Amino acid sequence: MKVSLKVWRQKNANAPGEFKTYTSPELNPNMSFLEMLDVLNEDLANRGEEPIAFTRL
Repeated sequence: MKVSLKVWRQKNANAPGEFKTYTSPELNPNMSFLEMLDVLNEDLANRGEEPIAFTRL
């Protein structure tokens, strides 16, 4: 399964931002949302792009 995410991207508080759409690599349907973000971030890193910042609580 693949999902599309629309993510707000902004370098810092003073920089203009924009929504970017990302399509995940193939995912296991039993993954949690945070696991899906880990997979997407690994894919972004492999392509030389900035990962999506998030906090696990």
